[in-house]
Amino acid sequence: MQLNTIQKYYSLDELALMLGCSKNTLRYNPKFPKGIQLSKRRTVYDITEVKAYLESNRVQ
Repeated sequence: MQLNTIQKYYSLDELALMLGCSKNTLRYNPKFPKGIQLSKRRTVYDITEVKAYLESNRVQ
């Protein structure tokens, strides 16, 4: 098991902590990438899609 690897999928809680915003800001934003539903209560987000979303919204 490698400890210092970058995850490919993150939960909404983890993304909100990394980006410094609330979960509802991400959840109800129509432009934010849709998550992958693992179970009824568990949704994860692909970090590559999130990075692409952030790059498209970057202020130049």
